Amino acid sequence: MTHRRIARYCAVALVASVAVCAAAAAQTTAQRPAKSFLWKIESGSRVLYLAGSVHALTADVYPLNPAFEGAFADADMLVEEIDLSQGDLLTLGPMLLAKGMYQDGRTFDSAVSKETLALVLKRLDSPMAQQLIRGMKPWMVMLMLTAMQVQQAGLDVNLGLDKYFFDKAQAARKTVVGLETAESQIDRFDRMPEALQEQLLRGTLEDLDAQSTELATIVAAWQRGDALSLERTLLGGFKEYPVAYQSLIVERNNNWMPQLEMCLARPTPCLVVVGAAHLIGSDGLLALLQKRGYRVEQQ
Repeated sequence: MTHRRIARYCAVALVASVAVCAAAAAQTTAQRPAKSFLWKIESGSRVLYLAGSVHALTADVYPLNPAFEGAFADADMLVEEIDLSQGDLLTLGPMLLAKGMYQDGRTFDSAVSKETLALVLKRLDSPMAQQLIRGMKPWMVMLMLTAMQVQQAGLDVNLGLDKYFFDKAQAARKTVVGLETAESQIDRFDRMPEALQEQLLRGTLEDLDAQSTELATIVAAWQRGDALSLERTLLGGFKEYPVAYQSLIVERNNNWMPQLEMCLARPTPCLVVVGAAHLIGSDGLLALLQKRGYRVEQQ
């Protein structure tokens, strides 16, 4: 995997804050519905629905595969990476700026190589670019560039599954629970070694123009319920960067497992929505749940 794939995962995850899912293509009544990126986890008679996600969508992925709607109807609690009621821009903006900007007098151009600075300025192509990024840490610049690219690709985080189901849960007065806080997500990027931050930024810069196609490929694989394809795309080579992989995938998955097991102990189901990268692979939530003896079935 190139640096850009890790960078894209990091950046889009923070831009969106939480998971967003794509829907399966519509089928005729004579056809068996396509699988979705949704799994039913069972412990005896107890049930948990676990949905993986990409982080920005277009309007044409709706209406969703009926499996999603069925899972939501069956659940009385929505569990997402963060509680979106605490993730609005008025709350996140000041915190993001406080953590993403140097507070000790350092500057972006002193933290990265001249080559990286030149690539960023070329990409931004603005007389004010150097002043704009002067106080930013490398990961903050990476987020900004990726957010711009996601928007240019026509994807919208406001059309994400997390927002869709959050709104439905609010209207239905269902409980909404966050697995972690937005601040803890931001801290995981901010704690990355500065050298790794620059590596990921360079990777993003090297292939921003190809990201629109790759983002579309990710959504298409999601629509097919193609876990193996997403594993190759999202996790391929990720383990070559153990600091990022451990912090962004392994630690968070392990942190969430007790909460998922609490859901499985409830008499009524939870619908859990987290990023697709957290479900797949040998360290993914599906593997962890299977290892603990739970029945796992894709919907």
